[in-house]
Amino acid sequence: MYSYIQGRLVSKNPTTAVIEVNGIGFLLNISLNTFERLPDPDKVVKVYTVIIPREDSIQLYGFIDEEEKVMFEQLLSVSGIGPKVAQSILSGITPYELKEHIINGNSFALTHIPGIGKKTAERLIIELKDKVSKISVTTSSIISKEAENIRIQAYQALINLGYQKQLAEKAIRNALSEINSNSQELTLENLIKQALKELAK
Repeated sequence: MYSYIQGRLVSKNPTTAVIEVNGIGFLLNISLNTFERLPDPDKVVKVYTVIIPREDSIQLYGFIDEEEKVMFEQLLSVSGIGPKVAQSILSGITPYELKEHIINGNSFALTHIPGIGKKTAERLIIELKDKVSKISVTTSSIISKEAENIRIQAYQALINLGYQKQLAEKAIRNALSEINSNSQELTLENLIKQALKELAK
């Protein structure tokens, strides 16, 4: 229905963004990769979209480029992976790196991505290896490698402290949003401290 949306960026946080087009505000679910590459609010942006119909609502997912959108759609084709899990996966790794891990059969690397366990990693490799090899994903989609490493390390630290994966993922997302809204420096120490505060609420 919508291939992309172009308009004024009203607001953004690590999981959602609002884009205004002709007086209508579109709420889009986004990955951390897209969040990091979006400009500051009030700038005009073009975001590629995928519509996910539900029984009680219609959800829009937004992507900074077509490469991420295509990878999202490929993830949805894997049994057991829904849009929220696919969003979480693309928040923990770039499309280029995800493609490389799948093609190389690197299940160990895949299990270090928040939201992917051993069985899911194996399914990704089996079901997507041939498909993603035909997708053109450039290294230009790799951004903020340091920030990505900080997210992964913070997530692993929470897991090591005994927190469940879903709780750890949610705490990291909320912590990133808090750090961004307060214009704090994104460091591993700051992220872990803020995530622990979120878990204590």
